[in-house]
Amino acid sequence: MQLFRQSPTDQFAAFGRDQNGTVAMIFALMVVVIAAAIGGAVDFARQYHAKTIYRDATDGAVLAGARVKQTGGTDADAIAMANAFMANAVQRIGKPEGVSFTMSPDGGALVGAASLKIPSTFLRVIGISELPVSVTNEARFGLGPDVELALMLDVTGSMSGSKIADLKAAVETLMDVMIPDKINPTDAVRRIAVAPFSSSVKLKNKHFEAATGVSKGSRKGCVVERPGAEAYTDAPPTPGNYVTPLEVVDEGRACEDSREVFPLSNKKSDLKKMVRELETGGGTAGHLGTAWAWYLLSPAWAGLFDTEEAPAPY
Repeated sequence: MQLFRQSPTDQFAAFGRDQNGTVAMIFALMVVVIAAAIGGAVDFARQYHAKTIYRDATDGAVLAGARVKQTGGTDADAIAMANAFMANAVQRIGKPEGVSFTMSPDGGALVGAASLKIPSTFLRVIGISELPVSVTNEARFGLGPDVELALMLDVTGSMSGSKIADLKAAVETLMDVMIPDKINPTDAVRRIAVAPFSSSVKLKNKHFEAATGVSKGSRKGCVVERPGAEAYTDAPPTPGNYVTPLEVVDEGRACEDSREVFPLSNKKSDLKKMVRELETGGGTAGHLGTAWAWYLLSPAWAGLFDTEEAPAPY
């Protein structure tokens, strides 16, 4: 019988071969994990990007559809508009697996939902072949509270040209959204007032006399800001707190009809006519426009206006 004995050198060499194999296996596994982690960040970024696009797209789509509904369209018209908006918006990333627009059960909102799956690239190595994306957005309409809105519109010289044209178009769109063409007795009360952003504003005769405390007579009907302790409050016009007729500070200044204050109203055609007739000119005087926008909404000034024009209590 023969006995074989490895030398210490041979034993160390065998140990080294075993260790090399183990290290190689661990390294191979770690490469997979590291690649999945780094690549996964890329895939998750693609998922987030897709979700952002679809969230913004459905948000815009339900708003577009809700506007159609608010301006007299049917449910079908609103849904068709939302689908058209969505189809255009998602071209950057492809067609979603499922997109739908429906009216809420109470009939007061348009609800949009979109879903898709983003094919993964790097996460496939750990068995994840796709990443889901789903978003939901809702735009409510027609069920809001009573609203009284005063607009202070800049009609100074710097607004000439395309600026005033864009302003008028935006205001008319707002009026279409806020005030329905046909007003039912059960509808919420929606009224809009307009105050020019100008160095003087014009008032109707009865409003002029109540605000200034003097007879119009030969005066032009325009006013400027009031002085005194109540200059920056909405205290009603009373002796000592009246607003100032234009002639008191500048008798030669023009008093344009296009700068007339328009009290609260839900008569959309009259409001639009007033806005279309606005003309630009003069210098900036934001303080006066701000004051009158406040007066038009303040219950303290309700006595200045007719019943249908008077602001409601707070």
